[in-house]
Amino acid sequence: MSYMTEGAPPRRRLRFGLLIALAAVLVMAAGCGGGDSSGDSGSSSGGGSSSANTSEASKLVADNEKQPTSIPKTEPVGKPIPSGKKIFFIGCGPSTCLEFADVLKEGAKLLGWTVTVIATDGTPEKEGNAIRSATRSGADAIWLPAADVNSLGAPIKEADKAGVLFATCCTPAQMGEGGVMFNTSTPEQNAPIGESLAAKVVADSKGKANVVYVNISAFQILAEVGKTFESQYKKLCPSCKYDKLEVPLTALGKDVPDRILSYLRSHPDVNYLVLSENNALGPGLLPALQSAGYGPDKLKILGQGGDATIYQAMREGKILAITPPNSYDYGLSVDDAFARSFAGAKVTPTTPTSWLVTKDNIPDTGNANQFPFEPNYLQQWAKLWGKSAS
Repeated sequence: MSYMTEGAPPRRRLRFGLLIALAAVLVMAAGCGGGDSSGDSGSSSGGGSSSANTSEASKLVADNEKQPTSIPKTEPVGKPIPSGKKIFFIGCGPSTCLEFADVLKEGAKLLGWTVTVIATDGTPEKEGNAIRSATRSGADAIWLPAADVNSLGAPIKEADKAGVLFATCCTPAQMGEGGVMFNTSTPEQNAPIGESLAAKVVADSKGKANVVYVNISAFQILAEVGKTFESQYKKLCPSCKYDKLEVPLTALGKDVPDRILSYLRSHPDVNYLVLSENNALGPGLLPALQSAGYGPDKLKILGQGGDATIYQAMREGKILAITPPNSYDYGLSVDDAFARSFAGAKVTPTTPTSWLVTKDNIPDTGNANQFPFEPNYLQQWAKLWGKSAS
């Protein structure tokens, strides 16, 4: 899927998937990784399997490839949930961000609430104006994915002062601080994704992997995944080679394939390419690799994130494994947090379930960019709320 964000600055007009669309608005001006560097951070001995724990890696892979069956919340609200609440969803810029509203509406409908959607170009000015507009319009609660609480601090606090609940997702924001009552898919909650991808590399290579991990350090939401990937990879296979290639923000949508190809040509023994975020790093990459002779038999690709295009490439055997975004857990856990707060029940963090997906277990999603992980997910959430979903 491609899009242009109307009114956005040129470097924001990129092809992003669900997760990176959120991460894109969280870039911090200070301390961003604008450089382009790579260095061998792993063992220089690589390739041998003598010290690889492939049995443990295979077990982890088997566990992570099982489709989740239970939603991440188990405690019923236990109190009556008021109906008639006015929920506002504020878009974070890219059109794909608005897809989160569809999930939010599923839960809201069961709870007897209305959802009003306000689209923005993702700039702090427009998002701040949208928060203030929702507050003036009598909102009971607002969900703005990827809210940068630093730049939006004033309107968020104004909403809080007016008694409006404010939730976000996919940010480093802390619950209970600065007017943010709920946040999910935090960097810490996403950390196990890195372990899952690392186990897949070690198991698939039988302990003979030579990995390059491609990172975008400007996106803080990705940091913990990268750390846990490296840690788990070295733990499971100390003799396997590891390196990291940093891609600057200015390269996205421009010369990412050239940068990766340049690295691969100077490191001909690399056999696994791991992308910290598929949708930001992937545009144009597969055709470029194919043209340069880096097919799946020579180089296996894994990564975090996904959309309809990536899911199709996986079905065709061009991508080994991904961890797609769990958009349904994001949206319905926000509904759940609002419900608990309105009912006077305790609101606690909710960690979305993760799933290691391959061509053998990916659902038939058609052209969808998002899909639920858990079967009967809506019925499970409804039960916690004392509702019934057909």
